[in-house]
Amino acid sequence: MDAIRNPFIERSEVAREFLRRLWHLENDERPGFLIGDLGGEVTGGKPVLSALFSTKGTDTVRDRLLDPEKFLRAQLEEIEGQMAFRGDLVPALSPALGVVGIPSAFGCEVVWHERDFPSVKPLNMESLKAVHDLPVPGVTDGLLGRVLEYIDYFTRRTGGTFPVRMGDIQGPLDSAALILGHSRFLLALKSHPGEAHAILEKVTDLTIAFAGEMRRRATDRHAEFVPSLFQPWIPDGLGISVSNDECVMISPTLHDQFSLPYLNQISEAFGGIYLHSCGRWTHQLAALRKIRSLRGLEFGASEAPFEPVLEYFGGKTVLACRVGHHRDLKFRGMADFVRRVRRAASTNRGLFIHVDITNGIPGDDWPVSDVGELYRLLESP
Repeated sequence: MDAIRNPFIERSEVAREFLRRLWHLENDERPGFLIGDLGGEVTGGKPVLSALFSTKGTDTVRDRLLDPEKFLRAQLEEIEGQMAFRGDLVPALSPALGVVGIPSAFGCEVVWHERDFPSVKPLNMESLKAVHDLPVPGVTDGLLGRVLEYIDYFTRRTGGTFPVRMGDIQGPLDSAALILGHSRFLLALKSHPGEAHAILEKVTDLTIAFAGEMRRRATDRHAEFVPSLFQPWIPDGLGISVSNDECVMISPTLHDQFSLPYLNQISEAFGGIYLHSCGRWTHQLAALRKIRSLRGLEFGASEAPFEPVLEYFGGKTVLACRVGHHRDLKFRGMADFVRRVRRAASTNRGLFIHVDITNGIPGDDWPVSDVGELYRLLESP
């Protein structure tokens, strides 16, 4: 097969320059933004299909994830669609297979789904004491080896001309909960704190080792490594993206005890943390400030209400927000989302608006998205 070359190298450098300033909180003139799947009909552009989430087309999600060539082609199609819009995108390829990588390495059974990411079954342990006997897996165990093979495949097919984003490493709390089962793990924080720390320590050690191996695989093939699963692009060395979804289920005191030490360990290894959380995590605002070298927060603006997040962290760290899954808050279209976020922001510094619904839900009466209107809202001072 002929090598696939990156046609967006010059445009990528312009985006990199802006995003470097954004990560250093120097983008006073406007927020950063990326336009992707607008959630329905579009005027002024063509709809973009997500390579990771879309259930449209001839291939199912499972088809794409299990076939590196199909996965690569779907990502290239998505990148082409995104680059047809203005915005701050550094196109990169992702070997992400969902949340199952770290748990599968510890022996959790993977369940594949046709129209969604795979899931895992918790380990069947008679006693939590057994966590002390679990060895720390190697970086190719479980599905971690497939992720690394995809990095090799993508870089070989593209000659290393496309950067490679990090796969999904989740975070210590999230992976531990998947390995033990959510209810059992959360109960263990109170009933078996020693065993909870034991699994968190093992998960953290593997997470650091695996992230380092992903970087090595990419750079050995002369590809740029982007240490984040999430947008926007972040320079390698400034930090690494970690998911902290399970924090919505615990108190700030428990977060200090069972999450903070391990997030700080990862931060020290990679020069910072870019933290993603699903759900309503705003009760953790003060707790998150304790994370060493917190570089940014990625969240759904209809899950964690955006006003208190922007008020508490605005101008102090990068805030990357998207539509999210609707609970208490509903937007009346993509323009309403952008307008309301910008109105609530006291500064553009560090603000990144991901104009995309692939990890969210558009409203039932979602209107046609006018790309020209979005540009006016996003590019004004």
